[in-house]
Amino acid sequence: MQSARKAVQLNPNNVKALQIFLEMIAYNWRKAFDADDLVTAQRYAKQVYTLTQRILKIDPDNERARSFRLLYLDYYDHDQALEERLAMLQYDPANRGNLRAIIRLYQLQYQTEKLEQLLVNLADQQPGSLDLVILLSNFYNREKQYDRALQRLLPAQVNEIQNDLKAFQEEILKKNRDGANYMAHKCVDYGNGILKKSSFEQFRDIIFGLVFALAVALLIRQVWFELYEIPTGSMRPTFKEKDRLIVSKTDFGINFPFRTKHVYFNPDLAKRSGIVVFSVENLDVHDPDTLYFWIFPGKKQYVKRLMGKPEDTVYFYGGRIYGIDKEGKDISGELQLKELEKIDHVPFIRFGGTVSTSEPFRSARGPAFRMSILHQMNEPIVRLTALGENRFEGEMLYAPRIHNRNSPPVKNYYELWGMGNYGSARIVRKQDIRGFAEKNEIILEDEKPYLEIKHHPNLKHIEFGRDQHDRLRPQFILSTSIIPLDESHLKTLFENLYTARFVVKNGYVMRYGASLPQNTPTHFLTRLDGVADGVYEYYHGQAYEIKWGGITKKLPEDHRLMRYSSDLVRKFYNYGIAFDRRWVKGTHFETDRFVYFRDGDLYLLGAPIFKKGDPVLKAFEEQENQRVSEANPQNPYIPFLDSGPPLAENGQIDVDKIRQYGLLIPPKSYLTLGDNFAMSGDSREYGFVPQGNLRGGPSFIFWPPGNRLGPPNQPSYPWFTLPNVIVWTLALICFICWYAIHRRHHKLPLRDL
Repeated sequence: MQSARKAVQLNPNNVKALQIFLEMIAYNWRKAFDADDLVTAQRYAKQVYTLTQRILKIDPDNERARSFRLLYLDYYDHDQALEERLAMLQYDPANRGNLRAIIRLYQLQYQTEKLEQLLVNLADQQPGSLDLVILLSNFYNREKQYDRALQRLLPAQVNEIQNDLKAFQEEILKKNRDGANYMAHKCVDYGNGILKKSSFEQFRDIIFGLVFALAVALLIRQVWFELYEIPTGSMRPTFKEKDRLIVSKTDFGINFPFRTKHVYFNPDLAKRSGIVVFSVENLDVHDPDTLYFWIFPGKKQYVKRLMGKPEDTVYFYGGRIYGIDKEGKDISGELQLKELEKIDHVPFIRFGGTVSTSEPFRSARGPAFRMSILHQMNEPIVRLTALGENRFEGEMLYAPRIHNRNSPPVKNYYELWGMGNYGSARIVRKQDIRGFAEKNEIILEDEKPYLEIKHHPNLKHIEFGRDQHDRLRPQFILSTSIIPLDESHLKTLFENLYTARFVVKNGYVMRYGASLPQNTPTHFLTRLDGVADGVYEYYHGQAYEIKWGGITKKLPEDHRLMRYSSDLVRKFYNYGIAFDRRWVKGTHFETDRFVYFRDGDLYLLGAPIFKKGDPVLKAFEEQENQRVSEANPQNPYIPFLDSGPPLAENGQIDVDKIRQYGLLIPPKSYLTLGDNFAMSGDSREYGFVPQGNLRGGPSFIFWPPGNRLGPPNQPSYPWFTLPNVIVWTLALICFICWYAIHRRHHKLPLRDL
């Protein structure tokens, strides 16, 4: 070796010396390659190529140098090798060694169509060539014999790839960085060449991967857990718009995927005052459909608080819920948790509920309906019938599904569920109620706003009226009461003010999330000057600006929304939920602000604005009692006074009163209410939630950052339950199986090579 190198150095143009040195280098190349020393083999290969170039420059017809050069190109430059071998094939088509090398190169480059065409052309040119017929036969047999991944590879090529992968693995295990890098690039070349998938195969794999991932994600969402974003303010203050939650699907049972039923369900795991997530499938809700992952049709899921279990009976008083279970045991403590004391509940959304009409006719006032059926809790409760232009009849409907059959029937509508303990209210000026005051001989005080209260829908007080859908039909004449508001009352209201989230734009206010058509008239919107465009809200008297992602920022004391004025209080009290002036106008107004007594105090906005013993409240109570005494006995007036909680003289729950006037929850059904009664569409609207619709419960708030981050405000659910154990065990088994397979295919050394 040294003597040959010395001879070349002494006479660089001596072809014979160069050829001897070439043979020695080629021998070392082959020896290193057989020993799987790929780095050394590549170094010798480059020397071989350099020597062949020198020899061919001196002697262009040197066949040995040309052969070694082609051998180098066959291994390290497939494109150049193929080009030169095809040129050789043109003038020497009978050279079968060259033809086999071309076949190998075509297959390494995954060009089977070109190879097939080449063999067919050669067979046409040499019709009597037996070896070409054999090559074509072998080619087609391999296409049928091997699977799609290997059908274009010769057995020698498969062995070569496997040997290279083994060599790659050994270089990694030896921590030989240069060798591993070289083999990595070579394996990448295989992937980009002979093993490269077709466009169809790549598309097929992408679709299969997406379908598999979506199927797994949907299954996990149905059975194990899912992420949920709060769309509305119905659960304020527990959840606000844009809050993001982790919802556990194993709190009460094991869900049957994509069906409103359970593989297993334990009703004892569902806690009163807990929060539940349920499907609205088969519930009477507006726009129940949605798309999961923007692809798969499904039903929306609601988040509400569970305030009644099957066969419970509940009664509403003072924003609180009192109740008994099916055995008559007092469950009020479970419905009035201390941590939920700022969350109140009202038994209806509107006094009139949801109304269906029938028997159209033409009245003196135009097209009308003789009959109205009022629904509460999505159950028909009362029928109002027009017997003539000025004669009406009201009738309570038999509702055994939601009323205890062993108790006397309810005689009047306002007695249901404690409905008479609540009133709908707005703040008005003196001139707005002057006619009412004169009719009832009430002396109004100058320059004071008044709280006007509508209450006690009575079967004896019915008239024709137009509802929000412009239907002329029989409806209740609600009783009216007024109470003056001193400056101290208005300031207390401002300190406890809460609103829906709202948008200020160009000096007008609209509810957040409301979509108004272009060129919408602004006469029913609330005007608010001096506030920059943006999204805002009030809670407990504090105004906030809403930033990106639902993050809230407290407004400073000198901000326009934080500066007290009686006009600001009136606007946000009257319009602060719907932000639509049409609901508050007229004698038959319907606001989302409710008032109620609790233990002698009069509550507005969830706070005792008029304390027991307040001179204004005492004067109001005297005024109400006077109206009772002066009313016609044939048409008595029902005053808005504190009737007290449903307790017996001994302070225990009055079971008989609860059973007679309370709301009975049907079997296998649940009463779900929003924490924000003024903004919540809940069981009061769509009725009771069937047991099969329950899907789970929220377990964690992970966005936005702040003091509400963490578990939501609800009774804690135990983790060690049968549904949790089963689902988590199955998930753990799946993970272990995946990890074992992954480890088998990725841990070195690989046993499959």
